[in-house]
Amino acid sequence: MDYIKAENLKCRRTFAKRLVFIAPLLMVMLAGISGMYLVQNGYNWWYTIILPGFITLATALVNQIEERKLHYRTVFALPVPLQKIWISKVFLLAVYVFTACMLHLAGMILGKFLINPAATISITQMAVATLILIVVSLWQIPFCLFLSKKFGLMAAVLINLGMGIVLDIFAATENFWWACPYSWGTRLMCPVLGILPNGTMALQGDALLNPGVIPMGITLSILLFLLLLVITANWFKRQEVK
Repeated sequence: MDYIKAENLKCRRTFAKRLVFIAPLLMVMLAGISGMYLVQNGYNWWYTIILPGFITLATALVNQIEERKLHYRTVFALPVPLQKIWISKVFLLAVYVFTACMLHLAGMILGKFLINPAATISITQMAVATLILIVVSLWQIPFCLFLSKKFGLMAAVLINLGMGIVLDIFAATENFWWACPYSWGTRLMCPVLGILPNGTMALQGDALLNPGVIPMGITLSILLFLLLLVITANWFKRQEVK
């Protein structure tokens, strides 16, 4: 906790922390334009574009805090395990993702009451969807942090956001969806919210509404997150001052 608190202090008055509030607010405002489709579009756009974009930018900005300060020289010189510093960054960003998703959920619930109380998607469905989206998105944090540290901001944006959107659209409706991490959130939202990858509501009897994909997607997400956390933490441990 001390490491996480220290990392959080570094982010005070930074754009990375402001993004936690900006991303869900932007999504709620954009969804509000949809009127009766507020909840439907508010979630579909959130997990296909805004949430991956938020994770990519937030991780890159957290990395830049250290890069601007002598390229991690102050961190590498500390008499502390470098793995703990890396893991604390990942967990801090996980807290930011959790907070942004909860704010998004609150905005969607408020929008449902004010704009479209008759929306077919219930508050329970929205709450379950938000929790699942948090879990299936966690693996992107160590992955994007690694990309930002190793290759820079543009590489992280092009690979995680650009390629992620393409792979999501391509794999979400296929039988091999489980092999593409970028499609997990979109595929799991089909049975949870009834929203198809193209943003439309699924018809009764659609094969994509099969809830059997939910435990598989959650399990794969947790395993991939832990695997990437271990691999990237050990990689960071071997970094040296240049």
